[in-house]
Amino acid sequence: MRRLYDFLEQDTRTASLARIAISVVAVLLIWQVVSMVVTNRLLLVPPADVAAALVHEMVDGAMWTNATATVTAVVTSFVVSVAIGVAIGLALASSRMLSLTGGPVLSALNSVPIIALAPLFIAWLGLGFTSKFVLVILVAVFPVVVTTEAGLRATDPQLVEAARSFNARPMQIFTTVTFPYALPFIVSGVRVAWARALVGIVVAEFFGSFAGFGFAILSASQTFDTARVLGYVIMLGAMGLIGSVLFASLERRLAPWRQE
Repeated sequence: MRRLYDFLEQDTRTASLARIAISVVAVLLIWQVVSMVVTNRLLLVPPADVAAALVHEMVDGAMWTNATATVTAVVTSFVVSVAIGVAIGLALASSRMLSLTGGPVLSALNSVPIIALAPLFIAWLGLGFTSKFVLVILVAVFPVVVTTEAGLRATDPQLVEAARSFNARPMQIFTTVTFPYALPFIVSGVRVAWARALVGIVVAEFFGSFAGFGFAILSASQTFDTARVLGYVIMLGAMGLIGSVLFASLERRLAPWRQE
């Protein structure tokens, strides 16, 4: 047992996969036990029923249609939101005046419940890709802005002074010291933004889409098809998990000194 514990504590790909597998198995076991206690199938169904519903959706072709709609919209808008967030964070970190004047405005916008305004975006932009694209960007961009600015401002002044002592120019200091130091902060913001993007796409598809995971969840809930609802929720959870693992791997590659 001690060997297993030590193995699971390792920071290796095999250990990470083992930890994920153990977590999934534990959740499935708890789910199965709870479903045996909760006999009302409108509230909860066992994992086998959810698996059967997912297989039926795949065979029927609905899964691929919904997956294409959701993945296309969320990935496109997420990439754009990360680019915008990093650019705004760089601008705020480079200018104290801009940070003092634009920071409060961004904080106020971040406090606005964008999700609650989803029906307005649907009315303005119509049904389909455009409204989902804009809504996800507005939901996902702020974590990247905040962490980018915080990471750039958190750079160790001694490292900057050391670079200047070697006559490094401002751009060289940025590319070799400041930005690499801020990378872990930025990746952390990107991970949060990915989770928020998934929430945003589901809400957008609730209100303004004819395909997608959110649309499928809404239509299944209206017919009290709990198995389909949980099936698509699991698919969204899998997307979130895959994104988190990929971004954690990206952070290890871009900032290996953080693991030391």
